[in-house]
Amino acid sequence: MNVSAITTIAGLEVRQRIRSTRWRWTLGILFALISVFILGTLYLTVGVADEDYATWSHYLFDLALGLVLFLGLAAAPTMSATSINGDRRDATLALVQATPITSAELTIGKLLGSWLASLTLIGVALPYLIWGLFTGPMAVWSGILGIGVTALLLGCYCALGLGFSALTVRPAASAMLTQATVLLLLIGLPIGFGMSVPMSIAEHTVPYAKVDYRDSSNVADSCVDSTATQSFVHTERTWWLLLPNPLLVVTDAVAGGIDRDSRLSGEGVSLFPAMGQSLARSGPNLAGRTCADLATDGAREDWNDANERHDMRFIGHSWYLGLLVNVVIGALGLWVAIRRLRVPAHRLPRGVRVA
Repeated sequence: MNVSAITTIAGLEVRQRIRSTRWRWTLGILFALISVFILGTLYLTVGVADEDYATWSHYLFDLALGLVLFLGLAAAPTMSATSINGDRRDATLALVQATPITSAELTIGKLLGSWLASLTLIGVALPYLIWGLFTGPMAVWSGILGIGVTALLLGCYCALGLGFSALTVRPAASAMLTQATVLLLLIGLPIGFGMSVPMSIAEHTVPYAKVDYRDSSNVADSCVDSTATQSFVHTERTWWLLLPNPLLVVTDAVAGGIDRDSRLSGEGVSLFPAMGQSLARSGPNLAGRTCADLATDGAREDWNDANERHDMRFIGHSWYLGLLVNVVIGALGLWVAIRRLRVPAHRLPRGVRVA
């Protein structure tokens, strides 16, 4: 594989997007919008809600990274969704294909160019990301991991856009299909998970402590171990529907660096989506509660700790699986683009011209 050819195509892709001064104005406006959003939340928190700076700073990194992810999900697929069929429409693709460059080199070069263009979103927000990196409740390494995962996700969706751009004739169609696929991962699959809940209900007989309390007091008069049949939702059977969701992938990567005390106090926006995914993956706790769990204050604390470990055990341990699914999706799009750019083309879709 010719590295020089790949970098040449990548350079052409980047220059094609920054050849006009409007790109610089766009970056300036984007930085201004991010600044208004971030500093606006600071004003609302400190000036209006009368909270201190420390409270706001714990959420700064999540706000900045969430905004980058939101803008990236809207922009990254569009960066590449018109890259192939747009060049074919402008009669410039065949000129490149007539050179000794291979279809793989051409596709990878276009991917790198689109990916580098989308990474400017992270570059624009980098001052606020660095600011929040050292003021948030998570470890610095998990914040850096979250930024890296976001960058990889943008690359996956650029590769997905290339695949649709090679499959369809019209740039508008490929852009729409790419955005629809991203929305399916972001919104559609969680909706499917919610709709699967009624089908995941099952009854189980679990132990429970039947406690009688003294009148007007919280002191137990007697406790008898018993059993009861209850309905439980087995979300661990369908939690995989949440796996490729880009929001959950990024938040789980960041939340893995939040310590136990910060988790219990609910610090950081990323903690709540990650906790929800961990609860879904863990499923119901069928251990129940016995009189031994209520015998002493220490026993009650141990029971509460066991439930906490059950519910939070997968925080920080699902993001790499979700990232892998997204990488597979991006690799599939890249493979399709390489196949469709091979020359000579034995069969062309209707309406596609060679030059």
